Amino acid sequence: MRLKTILSTLLLAAFVYLTLFQYPVIRGLELTNLLFYMDVWPAFISAAGYSTAYLARGFLKINPRSLRLTVLDLSTSAAIVAYWHFPVNSLFGFGVCPADLNDPLLYQMKRTSYFAAGAIIYFSATGMSKPWREALAIALGKVMGWYGFVLTLVETPLYVAPPVIFSVQLHHEAGFAMLLTMVFLDFVAVASLVNHYFKGAKPEPYPLTTRPFQ
Repeated sequence: MRLKTILSTLLLAAFVYLTLFQYPVIRGLELTNLLFYMDVWPAFISAAGYSTAYLARGFLKINPRSLRLTVLDLSTSAAIVAYWHFPVNSLFGFGVCPADLNDPLLYQMKRTSYFAAGAIIYFSATGMSKPWREALAIALGKVMGWYGFVLTLVETPLYVAPPVIFSVQLHHEAGFAMLLTMVFLDFVAVASLVNHYFKGAKPEPYPLTTRPFQ
């Protein structure tokens, strides 16, 4: 069994376990920690969707190219994820974050959206070349970094939906974590690109000149 298959299975099993048996803990963290609510847990849900798509592809012998997923599908996935980050009453009143914590229907819709986004990202990225995948990671990091920078500068809470109110300090902590994540994604993406372009290249000795120095 391939290592990626094992890791995907373990991650999906962990997601099912946390969802079914650790819901009170997850719920408590979502209500009290902005970073966990807005980024950590949604990223974990998306990773579970990604892992599910990977395992389904191997089990059902799905060819990603046969699904004809394009950049438009990837953009749709990104738009879904971005929408759930907009504060309540932003964008002409269409923002919902963190109102979903008070509404069971919105709560399930958000998590289902993240799971689906993870699956779409897998099939879309599989059909892309490696440089484009790394460019996607860099672009994602930049969006996250810029938004994190905004959160580090706010002086009044953006994410407020009584009785859920995240403090300014939690906004700053979440923003700083986003900035660190951007740096990490950039490092991984650039390292992967360097490895991609230079992998297999035969080392050549530095050319020596026989001419005397002037």
